[in-house]
Amino acid sequence: MATHVIDGANGFVGSHLIGALLARGDEVVGLARASAEVVRRRVADALLCLGLDEALADRLRVRRFALDEPGAGLSGAAAAEVFAEPCTYWHNAALVTFFPRREEDLLAVNVAGSANTLEAYERYARPGSRYVSVGTAYQCGLDTRGVPEEWPEHAPPERFRNFYEYSKREAEIALARSRTARAGEALVVRLGVMVGHSRTGRALTDYGLYDFLRVMAFFARRSPGGRVRLPCHPDANVHLTPVDTTVARLLALADGDFARPVRHVVNGTSVRVRDLFAAVNARLPIELVPAAPEEIEADPFDRFEAVVNMRARYTATYFRHHYDFAWSQDAAPPAVTAETVDRLVSWYVREGLPE
Repeated sequence: MATHVIDGANGFVGSHLIGALLARGDEVVGLARASAEVVRRRVADALLCLGLDEALADRLRVRRFALDEPGAGLSGAAAAEVFAEPCTYWHNAALVTFFPRREEDLLAVNVAGSANTLEAYERYARPGSRYVSVGTAYQCGLDTRGVPEEWPEHAPPERFRNFYEYSKREAEIALARSRTARAGEALVVRLGVMVGHSRTGRALTDYGLYDFLRVMAFFARRSPGGRVRLPCHPDANVHLTPVDTTVARLLALADGDFARPVRHVVNGTSVRVRDLFAAVNARLPIELVPAAPEEIEADPFDRFEAVVNMRARYTATYFRHHYDFAWSQDAAPPAVTAETVDRLVSWYVREGLPE
């Protein structure tokens, strides 16, 4: 039986990861600012989503955690309890926002907060422990072709679509320079666009794809049958990563050696944006049309298109690129098929949208 310490325990990835670990009999300590009751309820929901026994959440130990404090708020007896055994420490907590004027918050959580968790690990973890940082493949910024599975180099904020990407890159750079990385104890797992369960479509998040779907549903209900062009790269693609298959790959990577310390947990075959739009069009009374920027320049948006594009601008910016991530078969979840995309979209339209 292995021991795992997971921060961000009530987050989307963290709660599903905890559920999978509990189901295989491992000992898990969840770190969160939220109460133990809230965290266990979130993990129970994740267990149900994974088709597992929700009662397993009762086995989870939950301890207080604060990214904005030195050592992540862990010291003394509390730290000794959390790190009582050699463990795999999963740094999963992060602030995910694409909105402007959040630069200070993103630096405080994703950069300084990551440094605080690493400080706690390096100070208290027992020999034989290892550190896994859950990152994003989109730390590549505007350099979208042939993105390698390597420690990144610094780039200025203007080389990124948003400050979130920049903050995640900076956190990786700091980890690469750490004693933990030099000792071969660190692994970065870069995820694609996290979505719901591959076989049921069920999702316990409103980020990413679902933020986009929520915006499209709002305008589809307001103006049924409306046609909207969105600026897209001719070969625009998205790397949708269902939570169930992604968690399975994360566990396999964490159980292996860390000889390759940076891994892209993305599908070898990505989803074309035009196919994603087709799935949305089949489930909502709206017609989304991928359009080249030159086409829109020649035939500017009408008022309806302009408003929709303005509301979707933070997520739709990812449709303007083709992403080419290095990947290896042992890290890649199974490919997301057209049927999977339809399940993801239809479940959210049917069950996940706010009334």
